[in-house]
Amino acid sequence: MADFYFDKALNTQDFDEKKEFLQKASGNYFILTQLEPDNIYTTIQLARVYDYEKQDSFAKAYFYKALRINKKDPITNYYFGEFFYTREEYTKAIRFYNIAFENGQSENNDVIIKLAIMYEKLGDLLRANMYYKKAYLANPSKELANKIREIEAIKYRNTGYYNIIRRKK
Repeated sequence: MADFYFDKALNTQDFDEKKEFLQKASGNYFILTQLEPDNIYTTIQLARVYDYEKQDSFAKAYFYKALRINKKDPITNYYFGEFFYTREEYTKAIRFYNIAFENGQSENNDVIIKLAIMYEKLGDLLRANMYYKKAYLANPSKELANKIREIEAIKYRNTGYYNIIRRKK
């Protein structure tokens, strides 16, 4: 029943209905997490509901609880990455997306593109370009091709960021 309410909340445009469905979903998921404390699925889902409700401290608490169950779980790490991505905390988001990527989400184009975007925003154009190319190979598009050309036109290998890194080696 919890999944039913969560799906309804995600698919309705009406604010009041969304709020009501999220409350019902969170109540059901909470009960399920009490009945089966080691069930990672219900723990992740409860974290996601709290994330949608903008209850950050509860969402984080349940994401961390899911990570205590399995710290390398790709789904937990993906959604925790989403949590930080939507809050523009890119360094934290990258950490969780990378764990998801390394543990089963390497074909998830959403993860690949978000890694590219975040590395670009953080100024790591070499990694950004690498992930844009992976995304392009998985799902070619004119937009991705243009982004790759744009980054390569910057000649990032000669920028200060990469010169500092080369000097440290």
